[in-house]
Amino acid sequence: MKKTPWIVGAATVCVVAVGGGGTAFAMSNEAQITAYGEETAVRIFSQPTVGDLLAAQGIEVKDTDLVTPGLEELVTDGMDIQVVQRTPVTVSIDGEEQELLTTGDTVADALAETEYKAEGAAISPAPETSLEDAGGEVSVVTRKTVTFVGQYGQDTFEVTALTVGEAMKKVLGDVEDTDTSDVPLDTVLEDGATHEIHRVREKERKETEEIPFETKTVEDDSLVEGTTKTTTEGKAGSTEKVYTDTVVDGEVTESELVSEKVVAEPVTEVVAKGTKPAPEPEPEAEVEVEEEQAAPAAQEAPKTEKRESDTKSNRSSERESTESTEEKSSESGNTGASAPAAASGGVWDRLAQCESGGNWSINTGNGFSGGLQFTKSTWLAFGGGKYAPVAHQATREQQIDIAKKVQAGQGWGAWPACTSKLGIR
Repeated sequence: MKKTPWIVGAATVCVVAVGGGGTAFAMSNEAQITAYGEETAVRIFSQPTVGDLLAAQGIEVKDTDLVTPGLEELVTDGMDIQVVQRTPVTVSIDGEEQELLTTGDTVADALAETEYKAEGAAISPAPETSLEDAGGEVSVVTRKTVTFVGQYGQDTFEVTALTVGEAMKKVLGDVEDTDTSDVPLDTVLEDGATHEIHRVREKERKETEEIPFETKTVEDDSLVEGTTKTTTEGKAGSTEKVYTDTVVDGEVTESELVSEKVVAEPVTEVVAKGTKPAPEPEPEAEVEVEEEQAAPAAQEAPKTEKRESDTKSNRSSERESTESTEEKSSESGNTGASAPAAASGGVWDRLAQCESGGNWSINTGNGFSGGLQFTKSTWLAFGGGKYAPVAHQATREQQIDIAKKVQAGQGWGAWPACTSKLGIR
């Protein structure tokens, strides 16, 4: 609507009386005012500023309004004065904010007053949204080219993303929040940038470790002194440990123990140590030996006869006779009693190799003798006297026969060190 008021008043108009009204009219100025879409035509008889004229017209100009010509300009005849409302808008382009005063009504109008790459850009809210509904805030993320270098090589991508971390998630597979880059992940992504990335993972790992068992020795008066017997077999326990491994690009760089629990308690091995006095040697064995040693003269005759006999039949007969065996045994202390055969190379030979270097007739003088290192008390307690007074005078087979009896009664613990070393127990 167009109005044409005459401005009358000392503050806004100067009435000049020079030769009549016609002359005054000829000296007036006419101006056109368009304020917020409403047009008004005014005639003035002075030359005020644009600001004074607008104020006289009752038009309140806000700081954000666009006024042309400027408020300090003097009004001239035929001047067109425009007062346009502008809306303040904050526009963020790739994280960089701009404060705008736009005469437009929509997000698209506001963006038209900025410089940004529209192709592929993400705009929020949508361009057709009114600035009033947008709350005066507009966000733009432009499309960029980025190169990532990492565990699986190097690749270049086009992506609409604000930060390095956002770009990683959009274009890379197998990306987690724990992954890192050569810059903080919230760094604003720049067009054409190259970034080195590392895939960082935390993985749980479980391990089971052995708990060694202890050995306890107790005295036992039911066992002969110098002998031992394992009454409770020792058994190792186990513990489960849980670790958290930090894996960077497929390689473990750090391990942290997070928990530990005992799955099975170890069983203490109990070894009974004999305290019972060793029994006296078997009387039968002693008598037999004494009888054999008391009659050397009687035994000499057969030996002499054997030497004088040259025929093979006589030599064979004498070797097979019990009397000849007893004569040979009496010289070494061996009774000559036969023992069960024992195959060579078996467990007893291995044990003898460990105990005595495989010397079945060794007598070290330290109380142990024979290939399996018997004490005299143990040897006699398990019937060794029927073969010889002491172990080193017995044959390999005889010693093995007695050893089997010891093992049956005391277990492999009778030879603790070597059976453990050989893995027999």
